[in-house]
Amino acid sequence: MPKTASETLFERFCESHGIPYLHIPKEQGPTPDYEIAVGTERIIVEVKEITPNKEEQESDRLLAERGYGEVLSRTPGDRVRKKISDCSPQIKARTAGKHPSFLVLFDRGRVAGHLNPYNIRVAMHGLERVHISVPPIGMGSPYPTGMSYGPKRKMTPEDNTSISAIGALFMTGPESVFLNVYHNRYAQVPLNTTLLAPYRVAQFELEEDVPSRTSKWRAIALSLEP
Repeated sequence: MPKTASETLFERFCESHGIPYLHIPKEQGPTPDYEIAVGTERIIVEVKEITPNKEEQESDRLLAERGYGEVLSRTPGDRVRKKISDCSPQIKARTAGKHPSFLVLFDRGRVAGHLNPYNIRVAMHGLERVHISVPPIGMGSPYPTGMSYGPKRKMTPEDNTSISAIGALFMTGPESVFLNVYHNRYAQVPLNTTLLAPYRVAQFELEEDVPSRTSKWRAIALSLEP
């Protein structure tokens, strides 16, 4: 079976960084795509791509034709959310509670579209909602009191804990492939952040919880040499 664009890019990334990888044959049944060896750690990897749907394709056609596309109605993080749901069972079966894992995604649509940090964050942790306080009639106008994460949350202490991190593949040129990694704070087997440091992979973790606001991504500062 021919490789997908995302699989080709992932293999190119591994080869350019000297990361050994093993492609798992599909004959073994529903299973993740790869195992990689980083240091002494074996990491399970599922690689998927997000392709433009019919509405996005039509909008892109109109953009090229007339200079602007259609307004698209989209729930933030919906495409990432679906990939998490689709891939979690086979990742869980392969990791067996012993190995860390990646769900690596590549967006074949517009740059940073479905895989920008915000979309990944709300797919993992839930849509953001604003809390409004409504004073008694005649005592003033409604006012915001804070924010929290709400529905459509895919990463919880009970859900999808076999996925250690979400990886976002992207290109800055024909031969330049990069990987951003967003760690799952609820992972059963967390991915050691120092493992990827020698390969200059940008890594992010969620800030500590703060009352009345939603935690944002925080870059993990590592400076290990290859």
